[in-house]
Amino acid sequence: MSLDTARPGLPAFYDDLDLTLEEISRRLTDGVRNRRSAFHTPAVATVTPQNTPDVRRMVLRGVDKSPLTLRFHTDKRSGKAHQIHQNSSGFCEIYDSDCKIQLRLSCRLTLLHDGETVERAWSATRPMSRACYQIETGPGTEIPAPGTAVYDSGCPDEGRANFAVLMAEVLRMEWLYLAARGHARARFERAGDGWSGCWLAP
Repeated sequence: MSLDTARPGLPAFYDDLDLTLEEISRRLTDGVRNRRSAFHTPAVATVTPQNTPDVRRMVLRGVDKSPLTLRFHTDKRSGKAHQIHQNSSGFCEIYDSDCKIQLRLSCRLTLLHDGETVERAWSATRPMSRACYQIETGPGTEIPAPGTAVYDSGCPDEGRANFAVLMAEVLRMEWLYLAARGHARARFERAGDGWSGCWLAP
């Protein structure tokens, strides 16, 4: 990590909004492949029909840069899929305890069932991952006991019909870097093809 010579011991992005944006992009991109990164499994929140939050961890599968969009995989029969159809508002949160960084993302959620993005994502999945989409009942359905969910060995296309890609288009970001010499907090709002940023009191 590069250091700002004017602030020994602090990263260069500490008081630079442009470098903070670059750091966010770098960490999100790294989180797709690096399973040890805290950015690999963001908390993703949807809104229930009762207008309450519903949160779960999801594996980050991809990042599109323009517009900034996070990609996840899900079962189209899941509760979150039904929630997204009714309310596209979403939220992602990541905290890296080693680096003392928190990232909060306000998002617009969309489910894709067909198209090039979905086919490419499905082609990249492993057999063990595809097995999850071959269960006869949808995720969250009540079953008698663990291990009693029935897998449909004859499921067409290995469960492809139940597979969906969740797109989380980022509309606003809040960044927090914790430091003994003073925390740094910033907010970024979408502005055309870029971002408008400002510092916030931590």
